Amino acid sequence: RFLAQALRPLARLSAACSHHPPCTMTAPDAKSAPSAPEPQKPKRAQSAYFLFTNAMREEVTKGLKEKSEEGKFKFGDVAKEISSRWSSLPESEKKVYEDKAAADKQRFEEEFRVYQEASDMAGALRKKYAHLMPKRAATAAARFLQDAAVREKAAKELKPDAGAKEVDAKVREMWKAAGEEERKPYEEQAAKEKAEFFKQQTAWQATPEFAEIEKAEKEQEEREKEQGTEEKVQEGGAPKKKGKKAAEETPTKTAADAKKDASATKAASKAKAAKRPAPDKENAPPAEPKRSKKSVAPGLLLDAAVVAEAAKLSMEPALRNLANRPEIAASSRTSADLLDALRASGGLVNPAKRALLGL
Repeated sequence: RFLAQALRPLARLSAACSHHPPCTMTAPDAKSAPSAPEPQKPKRAQSAYFLFTNAMREEVTKGLKEKSEEGKFKFGDVAKEISSRWSSLPESEKKVYEDKAAADKQRFEEEFRVYQEASDMAGALRKKYAHLMPKRAATAAARFLQDAAVREKAAKELKPDAGAKEVDAKVREMWKAAGEEERKPYEEQAAKEKAEFFKQQTAWQATPEFAEIEKAEKEQEEREKEQGTEEKVQEGGAPKKKGKKAAEETPTKTAADAKKDASATKAASKAKAAKRPAPDKENAPPAEPKRSKKSVAPGLLLDAAVVAEAAKLSMEPALRNLANRPEIAASSRTSADLLDALRASGGLVNPAKRALLGL
């Protein structure tokens, strides 16, 4: 009888389990897998004095407690005592802390280099492959500015004690005043170098190193997008639902309910306005002029001939897109430069933009 009573709970448990299917373990989905942790910025290096302070603080604090009658002292007294000890410390003992500080500085520099590579892999790769990237050709104006004969001529026209800035300003004035014949050799040389640069750029974009940088940039952009989405969710709660489910979950309002809500809102705003003090119109400061809601920076003005040529190549939309980029509009690039970059990139806007900005 006692055995039957003891086995009764086990019989109930086995009967309950028979109604449920056996548990199965499934592998976690790749999408739901936790993402790699963000790289942490390394702790800054400590100075020799700071290391000495940390080593002496407990001893100095204990000594000040014993000296005072009630065991009370000011924080400034600790700092003053440590500073006095550091000043009177022999150079041989100071060197111990200076060596520790030098080792800590080396540790920080190494960790910071690794942190920079992890947080900006594309930037680290650009530095790594900088020797493989073609150097952008100088413009005709830049060549004129660097010409030693031109600079010597400009310096003669200025005061004897004129500095480099004054000479630069004078050479720029000379370039503006220069005629076509004077400009021609510089423009021809610049055109040759530019053509060579685009040739080298096309060859560089076909290398595995360039593909590695492109891949790192895309991964970085995706990671930044994910981080932005997470921040928005944390700030505003759960993300808003879209589509049919949201429509089903949202309770429908009748016309009467909507009317009540509108009247309640109106009454609340009237009550708020009544509580507010009346503005002093006589002593009120002058109103600021209204600003326009949108202030769009103008894009680069395109040459009609270049636009027509781009249309023949089916690159007009890409050309206008590239010209409207703020970085390109702020640069000193011409319409022809933009079209040349698009030709080299096969009509792709982002690679053309990077080529124009030398990235």
